Amino acid sequence: MTTADGTAIEYVIDSSGRRIGKKVNGVLVQGFVYMDYINPVAELDGAGNVVARFVYGYKDGSSAYIVKGGKTYRVIADHLSSPRLVIDTATGEVVQRIDYDEYGNILQDTNPGFIPFGYGAGMYDQHTKLLRFGARDYDTHAGRWTAKDPARFNYGEFNMYWYVGNDP
Repeated sequence: MTTADGTAIEYVIDSSGRRIGKKVNGVLVQGFVYMDYINPVAELDGAGNVVARFVYGYKDGSSAYIVKGGKTYRVIADHLSSPRLVIDTATGEVVQRIDYDEYGNILQDTNPGFIPFGYGAGMYDQHTKLLRFGARDYDTHAGRWTAKDPARFNYGEFNMYWYVGNDP
């Protein structure tokens, strides 16, 4: 995929459909290590160094804490598991605030790229604006998935690209 400014973005996808890496102009810049099918436990830089660890505590699968740069941050999420606030646990300082519209478009982000999570706890890519949920991406601007839902084949659904019945 090439962005409007000519940046080439390529995702490294494993056999389970998880995004385990990202290349920018052919150079690996980011990686993820997963604890299960959906939840990453670590973010890596292009050299394979751990830059952040994720601690889960919610039943919804969203990250409760992030350890990054020797500091621990508390992630406050809304009812959709979308991160809204990231707070330094030592100082109480809000280091990131994210606001979304009903389709997941970012209206405000005070610290873009600080955490890799976005709307609905999906893995957010600030270059492409796509959210990764398991084996496919969600385009917030279109309000649709970029690929068919493999699970919907089993249920006889007619529209395999829709999100929440096209009625968020």
